[in-house]
Parts: sequence; C-alpha cells; structure tokens
Amino acid sequence: MEIIFENYWMKIRKAENKYSIQYNSGDLIDSTREIDISEEDAIIAQQSEKDAYNVIIKHQNIEMGLA
Repeated sequence: MEIIFENYWMKIRKAENKYSIQYNSGDLIDSTREIDISEEDAIIAQQSEKDAYNVIIKHQNIEMGLA
C-alpha cells in the first residue's frame, strides 16, 4: 500500500486502484480509522483540511445510512 498524501492528522493510501483515507478519529485517545474512498475523493481531500474533513463526513454519513 502506497501513501500518496500525508499530513499531521491523516494519510491517503492507494493499493492497486483502490484508495483509502486513514485518520485519527479520537479526541482524548488516539483512535485511527480507515475508510475506502474514490479516486475523485482522494484528489479532493488533498486540496485542504476542510475538503478532507468534508470527504470523511460524506463517507461517515454513507456508512450510517444518512446519505
């Protein structure tokens, strides 16, 4: 798995043609989560912290059946 983008709170990874974003989801205790994202969302998430946050929220909402 190749890390294609990294900052202090998240990593975007690529394995074959699949992308994922790994981030710290904990407030007081480190809790790392990784979710699968599209190539388009991987590109968007690299633009700014706000864009990365929006991509994460989008996929959390999909997981919870809210989107």
